[in-house]
Amino acid sequence: MHALHITFTSAAPAEQLHDAAVDFAEALRSVPGFVTKTWLIDGAHHGGFYLFTDRAAAEAYRDGPLVAALREHPAFSDFEVRGWDVDEELGALTGAITRTAA
Repeated sequence: MHALHITFTSAAPAEQLHDAAVDFAEALRSVPGFVTKTWLIDGAHHGGFYLFTDRAAAEAYRDGPLVAALREHPAFSDFEVRGWDVDEELGALTGAITRTAA
């Protein structure tokens, strides 16, 4: 498994972005290799912790049209994207999603 942590700053309030976020979530569900996303928000700072079946799927998402649309959104700035390998053995000890549980 491979994880992405994507964060950005939004000039638009979260309430204003809700419907677009629902549409984004629906589109995300069909991304090949996508497993789950934890949505993050702290005031104007938004983001997510994404889990994919493998590095190739995560990198394809990172370089694909959904992330490109986020980067092009006029209200979003200060993007940070970081990829992480997942230690599934330790994760299984703490209740994380693993290949066998997904």
